[in-house]
Amino acid sequence: MSPASPALPKGIPDCLKKRQLLNDKVLSAEACLEYGRKFLELGWREDALEFFKKGGMADELEQLKDYALETGDAFLLGRLGHQEPEDWRRLGERALDLGKLHFARRAFEMAGDDDKTALVTGLIAGQEPPEDN
Repeated sequence: MSPASPALPKGIPDCLKKRQLLNDKVLSAEACLEYGRKFLELGWREDALEFFKKGGMADELEQLKDYALETGDAFLLGRLGHQEPEDWRRLGERALDLGKLHFARRAFEMAGDDDKTALVTGLIAGQEPPEDN
């Protein structure tokens, strides 16, 4: 018999309840904000993002974008929707600085920067960077 899953903190919906809430056509913006903030407090940014998007919470979505850019999280930035190439380049540089090579490569791909994409692909493969970088 497998061990029981750890209990979720009070007020946090399980995956089935979360799906029901997100599919609820009349879930209020206030409820979306409340759930989003609860998930954010736990560091569950993906879950928070879903509620902030549903509730149209522009400020909270902008904060998640800032977090993605600061931490080099290409996956989170992509989940936020269409981004300008300059945002992708900025994220790629930050991810590269942090050693998040796969995120950096994805960001440079999304920015359309073939040279940086090739550079990071080489780094992932174990190649040394050119001397002038």
